[in-house]
Amino acid sequence: MAKKFELRNGQKMPKLALGTYLAHGEDLFNVVDKALSVGYRSFDTAKYYENEKELGDALKELLPRYDLKIEDVFITTKIFPYSGENALELMTKDINQSLENLGRQYLDLVLIHYPRPLDTGDKDSRNATYRKESWLALEKLQADSKVLSIGVSNYEICHIEEMRDYLTIDPAVNQVEYHPHFQRKELREYCQINNILFQAFSPLGRGNKTLLNDSTMVRIANTHQTSVAVIILAWIMQGKNGVVAKTTNGDRAAENFKSVTLKLTDDEFARINELDLATPYVEDRGWEVL
Repeated sequence: MAKKFELRNGQKMPKLALGTYLAHGEDLFNVVDKALSVGYRSFDTAKYYENEKELGDALKELLPRYDLKIEDVFITTKIFPYSGENALELMTKDINQSLENLGRQYLDLVLIHYPRPLDTGDKDSRNATYRKESWLALEKLQADSKVLSIGVSNYEICHIEEMRDYLTIDPAVNQVEYHPHFQRKELREYCQINNILFQAFSPLGRGNKTLLNDSTMVRIANTHQTSVAVIILAWIMQGKNGVVAKTTNGDRAAENFKSVTLKLTDDEFARINELDLATPYVEDRGWEVL
């Protein structure tokens, strides 16, 4: 099976990325080392995670061990919208800092992290303006070749439709919470119809026991002599969706990577499709943001 998706601009993006949320120091270094050794070529970070430089330093030291260059890995970072009138200036400053932190001449993918700034509320009437200004700033940075692809995270259909009034570049990716108990069918189908790669974060529900102990997936995992986590990741990718799997455990990262080549039967895939509980397990609630 192909290990990459093709984004709307022709850029190739690995189907599975290692997430780095809450990863720092030796834990981050060691899991990146293990990930590279088993075949990961995509890493997901964010300004909010405050670990871009640690990831960049780890890659700088580790890539030569595996005869790789920095351009051989796909790096995603995310930036919250700005609550001011100088979005382009602030976004440019942040992107330049990210480039320095990560040791890159360009970033593969930058996402608007959330449909509102960190310092406004969900119902703030200015959120739409802040989203617009930040998106247009990202478009300028892509035009200047500092970013190859741009996209969004935690955006709902209404947020993307709103962009039609001003965008000149459509989002390449929408990264949202997605797993068998929270399948987002309407949003996922909207993204697929509009050629926006639907990418899952928190595919294991941040370790939610209800999800990981689901009897249907436990039986399927036992059939394949693997973990429920691997089954979930394989199911996501088999549905033509990207996925970010976060861990600081090297062995778990290696186990998760087996999902790239695991093939569920049509019956297994269909049975997991029937497990939707419409239940989110993380705190992000993009659908509550005006």
